[in-house]
Amino acid sequence: MLLNTVWKSKIGLSVLALLLGGCGLTQSVTDGTVAATKSIFFKQIKVLHLDFTAREALNTDDNEQNSSSEPVMVRVYQLRDDKTFQKTVYQQLAQDGEDALKDDLLATRSLVVKPGTSASLDMPMEKDAKFVAIVGLFRHPDMNKDHWRLLINREELDPDAPRVIELGNNNLTLREEKK
Repeated sequence: MLLNTVWKSKIGLSVLALLLGGCGLTQSVTDGTVAATKSIFFKQIKVLHLDFTAREALNTDDNEQNSSSEPVMVRVYQLRDDKTFQKTVYQQLAQDGEDALKDDLLATRSLVVKPGTSASLDMPMEKDAKFVAIVGLFRHPDMNKDHWRLLINREELDPDAPRVIELGNNNLTLREEKK
């Protein structure tokens, strides 16, 4: 009788172990299926691709009659949220953008774009970045229309094609995506 009880206990424990192991297996298969679905149906932005094209008349001084074009420093910020960026004024970003955006800032890069030239920026896209902010440090930025800055939502990025930003006379313009 005791042997029969021990035997039933061992069988019961074995069945319980198999059932619990099966639950873990089901969870693993479900997680794998979700990951595969996301990689197939949702575009994964792992690298931020931006192309900058500058016009010949770049960063001129409207107060000078024969103002020459000057290169422009462009700063690119990857942000968790855009609220702080929307509230930040030109002077804050020009002096110390990293400090002004520190609560939302995940990554930053700077580049100089010369008149009549192009430049490309490829940088790893931070997993938690929801926005890409671009600031042109012009001599006389358009403060009324805020054309010295751009904000791109992560969902507007393409993993295969760069977004193109045109630098003009004291302004930035995001070109429409080609479809």
